Amino acid sequence: MNKVLFLLSLLIIASCSTKKVELPLKKVIIAGKVLNQDPRVFEIRFSLNHIGFDKESLPTSLKDDGSFKVTFNCNIPADVWLLYKMNFLILTHPGDSIYLEFDGSKEERSDILKTVRFSGDASNLNNEVAAFQQNYYARSKLYSYWDKRQLILRDYNEIQYKLFADSIRNENASIYEQFVKENNPSYEARNWAKIFIDADYFRDLITFPEFHRMANNLKEVDWNVPITYYDFLKTLFPINDSNLISGYSISSFVNTYPVYLSQKIRDENKQFFSSTDSILKHPDKADSLWFFGTIKYTNNPLLRQMVLTETLQQRLNQSEIRMFEKYENLIEKYITEPYLKEPLFNLYRQTLSRLDNPKLASDAILSKLKGTSLKSDIDSIISANNGKVIYMDCWATWCGPCIAEMPNSKQLMEQYKGKQLAFVFICFDSNEQNWKSIISKHSIGGQHFLLTKNQSNDFRKAFGINGVPHYILFDKKGNISENGTEPPLFIKGKIDKLLSEK
Repeated sequence: MNKVLFLLSLLIIASCSTKKVELPLKKVIIAGKVLNQDPRVFEIRFSLNHIGFDKESLPTSLKDDGSFKVTFNCNIPADVWLLYKMNFLILTHPGDSIYLEFDGSKEERSDILKTVRFSGDASNLNNEVAAFQQNYYARSKLYSYWDKRQLILRDYNEIQYKLFADSIRNENASIYEQFVKENNPSYEARNWAKIFIDADYFRDLITFPEFHRMANNLKEVDWNVPITYYDFLKTLFPINDSNLISGYSISSFVNTYPVYLSQKIRDENKQFFSSTDSILKHPDKADSLWFFGTIKYTNNPLLRQMVLTETLQQRLNQSEIRMFEKYENLIEKYITEPYLKEPLFNLYRQTLSRLDNPKLASDAILSKLKGTSLKSDIDSIISANNGKVIYMDCWATWCGPCIAEMPNSKQLMEQYKGKQLAFVFICFDSNEQNWKSIISKHSIGGQHFLLTKNQSNDFRKAFGINGVPHYILFDKKGNISENGTEPPLFIKGKIDKLLSEK
């Protein structure tokens, strides 16, 4: 009997030990000072790299003497972008208190990084990582040969581009080896730097087909790479629990990996994906193919969790709860890491609340514009279109995907001609001449607004926009119904629903 009880106790202990336990949140403090502050620059910005989620903007302010302070809570190591003219990464652990200073009079990223000095927690690590970033951004052809790379993206085929990317990776490896030789960095700094280089390589190769099409004004049906092109993914990007501090690098890989998944899933379901109509008519099947395709073709269990989390959070940010609710039990099964699961389920609950109380959600967003020059402009747009559904397209002249979607927005305008639907186009951070030229070229009607840099920043902060294109829907009462919704061709059902409401 004692032996039986002993064995039972072992089984209970074993089962408990496999359960994922959420680590407590701890405060991280990053404080410092901009020396020789540039009088033209009035703000400093921080964003936390959340694996599986969008970057989180961290509220802070730059004081007259150049000092700043930002705090956030986390339960895993993470890296954070600091933006002052140019951006660079800071590495943090839960509970760290970090101090840094740098020369704000410098213009180039590598020159700014030469002046950065850290103290406090993780100071040695961050001084080492700053030295690596300084050397890497100054020497890597991914950044220093930008114009040449644009021509290569346009003119090379996939074989030529793979050889080019391999040559860049070899040169970056020599930068890494020099960094190790000259700095004798800690294991954590060496590992972070190696993953940083790997991320650039994998991201560059995965995104090549899309950038090549954009550069040559091609559609996916006109040109694509064979699925064997992605064989480089067999030497998988290093994703495991010990590398979580490489949040930016892992996130960039997780964000681009679905490009491969999408082609793999589409190639095996060609008939279904042969037309946009079949996807629009059978969204549940599209969800099923994507969800189970991700599970089938992602062998690394942790990467699988991250990709599923990324996909689901994108849907939830678009106010789309269909996939989450349909596969909630499987989500519980496949996403087990607390730092992914807990925020994802919190986001689902927040989305439900927003859908149930659109006015409260709208007021919360629009209140963030108080005190800015944009507040009256947005109020005027809503007032001028009273009683209409508002389709808002946020874009920029330098954004290829934004411009590629404009004909689809124009198609929507033609389909809803005479309906109570207003089209508003918000352009960020763009040259006025280029703005007018693109509008004229595509003959896009509707209401157009060009925002200044400060206005663009205010708009992004208020609406939580991390990238463009970004689409927003307002209902007839001026409430935000969808923030970050799907591209034009996939939004008709949501527009029809809002138009039918009284």
